[in-house]
Amino acid sequence: MDISKQTSPEGRNQARVQGVDIKTPKQMAHLIVTSNLHSLESSQDILQVLSRDLCIDVSTFMIHFNKYAQEAHLSALPNATVGAAILRAVLDRLAPNSHLFPASLWAEWFQHQLPLLLPYVTTTALARLSTNVSCDSYQAVVKGFNAVYETLSTTARSDIYNEYMRKYLLQQTGSTGGSACPGNTTRSADWLAKNLGKFSTNAPLSDLDTFYPNITSDIEIFTELLSKETFQTLGTLAVELTPSVILSKADGQMLNRTLPILSTIRDWTTAQASVIMKKLLQNGLQLTQARDVLDLGTLISGLPSSEINQLNDDAILQLVADENFINILQRAPETLQYAFVHRILQRNEGKVFPRVPAALASQIPLSQLLSSQMDINEINKMLWTPAQAQVLFQTVLKSPLKYSQLSSSLLQGFSCGAASFLNQSQFAELIRVLASKHIRIDKSQLSCTAKKLIELITPSDFEEYPADILIYLGLEKELGPDNCEKYFRQIGRIHFDILKEKASKWKTLMDQAEHCLGISSDSLSKKNLQILGNLSCALNESQIIQSDPYVLQVLQPCSSFTASQVTAIQHKLEDIFGSPSTWTASTLQKMGNLASILESKILQRIPETSKTQFFPNFLSWLKIHNKEQFTYSLKQLRGPKRNKRDTTCLGVPLTAEKVRKERDMIAARYTSSSDLKACLPDSILKNHLEIFGSMEFEDPLLQVLKMKLDEMLGVLPEDYLPLLGHITKAYQPAEMARWNITAVDTLVALLRGTSWLNQDEKVNAMVNQYLKGNHTQLGGTILTALDPYICALEDHLLQQISPEAIWELRSPLNISQCSQRKKNLIYHQIKASVLEHQNTHNAYYQMLKSLLGGAPAEDLIQFAAHSPVMDMDTFTTLNPEEVKKLSPQNLKDLLDTNLSELNTIVEHSTVQAWVKAHTQSEVNAIGLKIMAGHPDPTPDGFFVLTSAPPISRAEGALLKEHTSQISYTTLLALCGVMISLGAS
Repeated sequence: MDISKQTSPEGRNQARVQGVDIKTPKQMAHLIVTSNLHSLESSQDILQVLSRDLCIDVSTFMIHFNKYAQEAHLSALPNATVGAAILRAVLDRLAPNSHLFPASLWAEWFQHQLPLLLPYVTTTALARLSTNVSCDSYQAVVKGFNAVYETLSTTARSDIYNEYMRKYLLQQTGSTGGSACPGNTTRSADWLAKNLGKFSTNAPLSDLDTFYPNITSDIEIFTELLSKETFQTLGTLAVELTPSVILSKADGQMLNRTLPILSTIRDWTTAQASVIMKKLLQNGLQLTQARDVLDLGTLISGLPSSEINQLNDDAILQLVADENFINILQRAPETLQYAFVHRILQRNEGKVFPRVPAALASQIPLSQLLSSQMDINEINKMLWTPAQAQVLFQTVLKSPLKYSQLSSSLLQGFSCGAASFLNQSQFAELIRVLASKHIRIDKSQLSCTAKKLIELITPSDFEEYPADILIYLGLEKELGPDNCEKYFRQIGRIHFDILKEKASKWKTLMDQAEHCLGISSDSLSKKNLQILGNLSCALNESQIIQSDPYVLQVLQPCSSFTASQVTAIQHKLEDIFGSPSTWTASTLQKMGNLASILESKILQRIPETSKTQFFPNFLSWLKIHNKEQFTYSLKQLRGPKRNKRDTTCLGVPLTAEKVRKERDMIAARYTSSSDLKACLPDSILKNHLEIFGSMEFEDPLLQVLKMKLDEMLGVLPEDYLPLLGHITKAYQPAEMARWNITAVDTLVALLRGTSWLNQDEKVNAMVNQYLKGNHTQLGGTILTALDPYICALEDHLLQQISPEAIWELRSPLNISQCSQRKKNLIYHQIKASVLEHQNTHNAYYQMLKSLLGGAPAEDLIQFAAHSPVMDMDTFTTLNPEEVKKLSPQNLKDLLDTNLSELNTIVEHSTVQAWVKAHTQSEVNAIGLKIMAGHPDPTPDGFFVLTSAPPISRAEGALLKEHTSQISYTTLLALCGVMISLGAS
C-alpha cells in the first residue's frame, strides 16, 4: 500500500492512499467502500491514515462510510484487517469521553453507525470499551452486538462475552451486592434479553447465577412451547430444560432448524444431549462426514454410539485430529467413547494403538495390551486406568526408560509380581519414585513391598518411601528422640482405609506416638494433631471433646466413625458453632465432610431453610465420593417414620422449582407413600423423570413413582427407559419383558442407573429383551456394563458371550460372587480368547487375575512358574478343590514373599482345604503353624504312637489304680523292642 503525506502549502495534512489524495473523512470513507483494498497487509497502514488530523471527525467519517456502503449494497468488507483497523480507530476516538455518553449516544453508535464493522471486533478493540457506564448504556451496546451475532465468528462471540459482557456484569454484581442491572425486570428471560441477548449461550450457568441469582426460577414458563425463539432467548439457560421436557415438548424439525444455537450451548448433560440427538436423527439428520459430526458442537456427547459405525475411515481420522471433538467426547458416555476408539483400532496400520488420543486410552481393551510390539514412548503419553496399567507394568519396567521418566498413569499399575525380576536396589529405587510422584500403592501390594524393603529402609531415610508401607515395617522400635516426630508425621499420612484394616497396629502406633510427642492428657494441641494426621481418626470421645478445635480439620479424611466418636464430634461442633437451631448453610459448609455424620436428633434442630440451602449439593457430592456416608446421611435426614396420612396433601405440593433445587432432599422428606402420592403432581414427575430417577427413595415410594408412570405412559417407550434410574427397580421381570430395548446405549443406561444386587431375574429380563432385537450376542460394551452382575446371567446368556466380546473387555470381570460352575465357565471362555498371549507371563496373569476362581490346578501351576507374587485377596478367591492339589513348592512359587501371609488367614476355607489335604511336614514347609490333615508317613523300622481315644471316668479310675503295673509292663516291652533292634 502506498501511503505518503504531503506538506506543501496547498496540500498541508493530506495523505495519499494507493495514489489517491485523501483530504477529508468523506474521501477516506468513499475509498474504503469503493476501492479494492485486498492488498492491505497490515492494519497499521489504515491506522496511520485515520490517526491524522484530517480524519479526526469520526462521526462524519462513519456517516459517509455507512452511506456509501448502503449505496453499494455492501454487507461485509472485502478485507477483515481493514475492518478491524477502522473499528479500533473509531473506538480510540470515542474512548476518552465515552464514560460521559448518554445511553442514546451508545445506541446511536452500536445500533446504527458501527454494525458493519462489529463483526471485525478484536480483544484490542473491546479493551477500548468503557465498563464505567450505566446499565442502560451497556444494554444499548449489547443490543448492537446482538444484531450482528450471526455474522460473528465463534472466537468473536466468545471474546465479546468474556472480555466485555462478563467483566461489566461482574463489576455490577460486586457494586450492587445483588443482581447485575436488574432494572424493573421480574422475569429471567427479560433480563437475559437485555443484558446478554444471544450471547447467553456463551455464559456458563455458574456465571448466570452470579449475575442474576435464582435465574432458573421461572424456567417453567418456557416448557409449554419449545421453539427456536425459546432456545435463542434462553441461551445457556436452556440446560435447565429437563431431558423429559425436551423429549415430550420439542419437535424434531424445530430442533433441526435450531441446531446452530443448540450446538453452541455449553453444559448440556449427556441425557439432554442424547434426547436432542435422537430427535434430530429421527427427523432425518444425516451424519456421514466429519463435518456433519463437528457441526453438532456441544451435542456430540449425546451421539448414539451406533452412529459412529456409519462414518467412513477418513471421517474417523479427521475427528481424531480435532481437539475440540476429543474434549467433548471425554464427557460423553463410555459406550460412545469405546465405539470411537474401536473404529480407530480397526484401522491398525502396524501400530498397537494407531492414533488413539491419549485421553481416550481408557477405552482400549485389555487384550490389546498383551502385545509385546508396543512403543514405550507412545504408551508413556497415554492416560490409563489402574487395570490397564497393571497389564502394561512389567513391559514398561523392562523398557530403556528410567523409572522417573514413566508417567504417573503407568506407575499406578505397580505390582510386586511385575517387579519380581528387579534386584533389591532397583526395587527400592522404583518405590522411591512412586513416593516422589505421590502414586498410591494398591493395598494388596503393600505387604509384599514392605517385605522386599525391610532390610533397606532405615530410621534415617523412611521419608523417601510411601507412608502406607511403614505400617508393615515396625520401624518405631528403632526410633530415637531426634526422629520420632518426623516418623509419626509420616505415619500420619497413611490412608485411613489401611489404618482401619490394621486396627490393632493402629492402636499401638497411636500409643507410641503419644509417648513420642509427650502427650499426657486428652487435650491435644493443634501442633500434635497436625503431626498425628490420619492417626487422629482413632481419637477417643474424651480426646475429641477436649482437643484444640483443629481436631475437626484432621477428622475430615476419616471415612467412618464409631458411635462414641460421632457423639463426641457432634458435641465439639456445638461447642464451636453454637446451638443447631442457629446454624446456617454457611455454618454447615464450614463443617465439611463432618456434616455427613450428624444424627437425626441434631438435624431436626437445624432450621429447614438452612438444610434446604446446604444439603442438596452436599448430598450430590457425597453420592459420588462416599456412598456409605450418603446412605447414612439420607437416613438421618429422613428422621423417625411418620404415620401414613390420608390421600390429601397436607404440605406444599411439589413444584418444578422445588424438585430442581432440593433433589435428594425430597427423598429424605417424603417417607410415606401416601404423602408422595398426594403431593406429587403427575406433570411434575413426567417433566422431571430423570431427577426423580436419580433420587434414592425407599422401595415403597419407588412403587408410587412407577404407578404414576404406568397411568401416564403405559408401557414405557424406549426413549424414556434411560431416564428411569432407580425407578427401574420397581418394575417386575414380566413388565420388563414388554419393553423395547433395541440400542446398546439403552441397555447400558438401565444396567448402570441403579444397583441390581440380588435382582438376578430382572437383569436377565433386560438382557433377554435386548437380544430379542437384532442382536444375537452380547458385545464387549454390554459385558463391561454387566460386570457387577455377570454372575446373575443365566447359563444360556453366558454361553452367548462371543470371543469378540471378551476381546473387547476394558476392565477385568469380577466373578467372586458366582457359583463355582459359573466361575469355571467364565474363566475358560476368557482364557480361550487370550491363550495365544500366555507367553507375556505377568501381563497374561494380570488379565486373568480376577477370574482365577475358575482356574484348574494345572493352570495355577503354570502361573506359579513365573512368580506372580499372588496377593491374599486373589488367593482367597481360588477354588479350594483345585488349591489342595498344589504342592508346597507350587504355593511358594505362586505366593513368593506373600507366603507368610497365609498365617493371617488360616481359618479361610481355601487354606483349610490345602492343609487338610497335606501332611504335617508339608504344612510346616510353607511356614504354617497349624495341624495338618494327614500324618507324615512312618519311616521303615519306626512306629508311631498315636493318641488314645477319650476314656470314661470309671476307666480313668481303673487306669490310676494300675498305673505302676502298666508302666512296668510298658518298660519291659520297650526294652524287648530295643534288644531285638540291636541284635538285628
